[in-house]
Amino acid sequence: MSPRLPEFLAQKFPETLFAITPYAPFGGITLFHGKKGLGKSPLTWEMGRCVASGEPFLGTYPVAKGHILYCDLDTPPALVQKRLLLMESPPDDFWIEFPGVRNILQTPAQDYFKKLRDEAQPIMVILNTLRKLYPGEEKDGSLPSKVYSILLGIFSPAAVIVVHHDKKSSGDPEDAADPAEAFSGHMAWLNDCQVGLHLVRAGGHVPGLMRLVHTKSQVAAMEPPRTLQLSKDGTALVDYRGSQASAVIKLYHELPAEMGKTDKVSIIAQTLRCTPRTIWTYLSYLPEPGTPANEQVQ
Repeated sequence: MSPRLPEFLAQKFPETLFAITPYAPFGGITLFHGKKGLGKSPLTWEMGRCVASGEPFLGTYPVAKGHILYCDLDTPPALVQKRLLLMESPPDDFWIEFPGVRNILQTPAQDYFKKLRDEAQPIMVILNTLRKLYPGEEKDGSLPSKVYSILLGIFSPAAVIVVHHDKKSSGDPEDAADPAEAFSGHMAWLNDCQVGLHLVRAGGHVPGLMRLVHTKSQVAAMEPPRTLQLSKDGTALVDYRGSQASAVIKLYHELPAEMGKTDKVSIIAQTLRCTPRTIWTYLSYLPEPGTPANEQVQ
């Protein structure tokens, strides 16, 4: 029997309600979608790294430190390793897996993921990508609640982030009537989750700029869009502030030309009080010495 209101109000719930506040609620589903190749994987790696290390996400959003289970169903392990080798200070509590059993609607896959859960003991689970978790027609409106219920049944009370692609036929998401609905499949994928996040190109003259848009929340106030910069090698996404980027470039050119780039990054990071990863990302689009003017990034 469900408790009466006084009994319900007397129940004790965890003080921390999010793995990443306000993007990844414990016991809930976050649908994170964007165009293929836009930078979704680097952003989810950064989410996992921050929770595993206890660092605020994007330098701003509080996290609950704990184990991460990252299931990559979309990319060969060798390619993922090549990119993750560039991760700064990889945390020990980041557990990555490449599931061979995938159909979450069937018992063998459910048992497989339960075993992973028991081994990793995660407080946040990232599944990349959603479409590889089930067969059938993604426009079937009954599928989202089934898939989400199974995932929460396996992983709750962990926060669960599912990565999804935008629809190929929709054109540029910024041009859609509602960019929040640009993902592939039935609207129930968004309706039945607790938080929606959308990664889109920010446009403008600065290369690699993205915008993280908070499109839905049942659990907290909506955050304003955050502008991010993707490094040229596609391995990192950091919070982008135009004034900070300008300061990084200015300091870089003011330091002695004979000084090594790594030493320059260290000095700039200490001066501006930001992470070396942020500096490397800002600098990644600088042309190498001797690059012809018509090939330089503007």
